[in-house]
Amino acid sequence: MDPEIFQYLLYVLVLSVVFGAAAQFSRFCLLGGMSAYMSSRDGGRMAVYLGAIGAAIVATTLVQWIAGLDLDQTRPPYRSPDFAWGRYLIGGFMFGVGMVLARGCPVRSLVKTSQGSIQALVAIVVMAIAAYAMTRTSLFQTAFLPWVGGLSVDLTAFGIPHQDLATLVDGGTLVYLLVAALLAAALLFVSWRWLPLRGNGLAWLAILLMGAVVGAAFWVTGGAPGQAADMASMMQNSPQEGLGTQSFTFSAPLGDVVYFLQNVTSPSTITFGVVAVAGVFLGSLVSALVRRDVRFSIPMSVREWFRTIVGATLVGVGSVLAMGCTVGHGLTGFSTLALGSMLSLAAIMLGAWVMLRIDRRSSNNAASAGCSG
Repeated sequence: MDPEIFQYLLYVLVLSVVFGAAAQFSRFCLLGGMSAYMSSRDGGRMAVYLGAIGAAIVATTLVQWIAGLDLDQTRPPYRSPDFAWGRYLIGGFMFGVGMVLARGCPVRSLVKTSQGSIQALVAIVVMAIAAYAMTRTSLFQTAFLPWVGGLSVDLTAFGIPHQDLATLVDGGTLVYLLVAALLAAALLFVSWRWLPLRGNGLAWLAILLMGAVVGAAFWVTGGAPGQAADMASMMQNSPQEGLGTQSFTFSAPLGDVVYFLQNVTSPSTITFGVVAVAGVFLGSLVSALVRRDVRFSIPMSVREWFRTIVGATLVGVGSVLAMGCTVGHGLTGFSTLALGSMLSLAAIMLGAWVMLRIDRRSSNNAASAGCSG
């Protein structure tokens, strides 16, 4: 492997390990945050998620303007003028429902796997296979593209070149910075109200670390390290896959892991996503071991296994269909002020809310039946 590409991937690994450790010791989880708030109005875990979005907006905005990065051409294209509202809504809703059934999103499942959950390990495997089928086979082109392809709006037909909030209102740099500052301030303020700084220093450290890592990843991939890796890749017989300006997401990357495992002798298949998945698991494992938070567990109920597999399939398919997940759209895409990422995150939360309500109603009905018996 070329030294420039190796250095690039090493940077990605370091950032991924930091992200994984922070996600583990802060219990970073949108689903956990929503569940806690819905059941007891406890906003602590939700504050970690929202705070990480706010911190990511700050970090990404600073990196974008100080380093002069162009985030209009990213992988995936968050600011694309092709506003694929159908994919954002349908894929996001599928992801949200599946996340509840599978007991976690990809990142949370990686963290839980590092803590000894066999259920989460199976969920990750199923998510990865589903994502692989959507990205590396003809499944998407044959089963989804014919009908979902038309559910989009070409913004260039209205004279709008990109879908970030500032461009949508025909604003320039100053408007962009103002919108970013207002959004970040609002999210961080809500987080602070739910999670005061006093007594929650570790959680706030995680918030700042995860936000900083999202911004730093854009610099690594779109700045000097990424440019050097791209130049080196062009000189190779087998160009390195997956290069380009990007940050953390765990939708298509899970499929990349499956593809890499099929081609382990080819270094060119080691993408940003493959390293990110491995790094998040490694960072979480280190944190879990240091905090003595490893407890092996395995569900014994056939029903639980069934919902895990169905849910993980929905997560894998939905994340690729929506072009992002709770991290890809929730942190990375949101940090670029992409309207599609915000819409997709709203759809994810709606799907999770609906499924949580169904779960709660089923539990109440089962309890009532038990009492009446």
